[in-house]
Amino acid sequence: MPAPTDSIRVSVQRSPQSIRLVSPEDVIQVWIDGVDCINEVRNDFAAWYFLPIAMRTGRDLRIEGEGSEETIRNARRISEIWETWLPHHFTAVNVSFDTVSPRRAADGHRRRSLCCYSGGIDSTHALLTRHRAGQTQSLLTLHGMDYRLEDKEKFEAFKDKIAPFSRLVGDGHIFLSTDAHASYRTRRVNKWGHFSHIFVLAGSGFLFSEEYGEILIAADYRLDQQFIAHPWGSNGATNIYFDDGYTRLTTLEGNLSRTEKMATLLTSSEALQSVSFCSNYRWRPSNCGRCQKCMRTKVMFFVATGSVPEIFAERSIPPNWFRHFDLTKRYQAAFLLDIISCAKRTGRLAQLPNADVVYAMVKRGPDKAGGKQERRGLGAKLLRFLRRKTGRSAKASRRAPSRVGGNT
Repeated sequence: MPAPTDSIRVSVQRSPQSIRLVSPEDVIQVWIDGVDCINEVRNDFAAWYFLPIAMRTGRDLRIEGEGSEETIRNARRISEIWETWLPHHFTAVNVSFDTVSPRRAADGHRRRSLCCYSGGIDSTHALLTRHRAGQTQSLLTLHGMDYRLEDKEKFEAFKDKIAPFSRLVGDGHIFLSTDAHASYRTRRVNKWGHFSHIFVLAGSGFLFSEEYGEILIAADYRLDQQFIAHPWGSNGATNIYFDDGYTRLTTLEGNLSRTEKMATLLTSSEALQSVSFCSNYRWRPSNCGRCQKCMRTKVMFFVATGSVPEIFAERSIPPNWFRHFDLTKRYQAAFLLDIISCAKRTGRLAQLPNADVVYAMVKRGPDKAGGKQERRGLGAKLLRFLRRKTGRSAKASRRAPSRVGGNT
């Protein structure tokens, strides 16, 4: 679409514990819990928060106050990349500030690290690994992503759950709340996938760029798996450009898949008891063991280590564990292939219920997968495939008792 000529002007309104980013059409609010180290001058963070809105509308950004030449240049590059990936959805835009920052960071500032921490497998593993290597960092956790902004009770329960691990690996913990996703939903930023989370994380991290020289984020996928999940918000191609010349975003552990992290987590009780990833909102911050995210995670634990830890309400792995997977969703395909690859590597493919049939289905190839509608709902399709392969009914296979995991 042709880019409109008028730019989006964003004002930055500060108060002791909050920030309001205001444009004529959108407002993004940020609340900081009990810390006073938010930026006093630099407004580069506002560019990262508002960039997906600008890319969706095809309008340049003009940010009130001060920002760096590097942010101006790198924001343009990020938007260009997203336009090449999704030209029907995003448009390359320019970013400018009222004043270009002349300052340079001090050496001591550059050594401080702020690590984004969600309580999931990836960030927990990255923090545990850094801690054991003698590296220090503060932690940053956002409210308004996995937990609804209005649901303070569940978020407080989540904070209690992660507190022991936070004390172990962090020299401080910043909690921040934001309603940025409300504006992204209005603009349909995520219509074609999961894109906006990296902009919220970058905007929130760079809000403290006068205090920290490095914002750390754990990779969601190993580098080769990013080609399967593509396009995905946090990725090796665009993450490197979240850099204002003073503070940069660094992606951790892009050399590891999710299954390759499981064994390490079993060696730390603090890490294991803190992880929270359930997609059934009623169960959070506990893990139900039945939803798609819990199911794939406990299967990953099993194929990687041979056991399922006691962090799930339901620990057994049923014969139809794969039924929620959908190959039309690329990020799910990446996780399913990770499970199969790990099971083959560890010699546990035969111990995972129906894994041989799942593997045969995956190996059929795109020429036999049919159209998108035919591929939708991999689980149901696999159950039909299982019936043809084994002669058992899909209904019977769903009722078959599991010999893996099991509650004790």
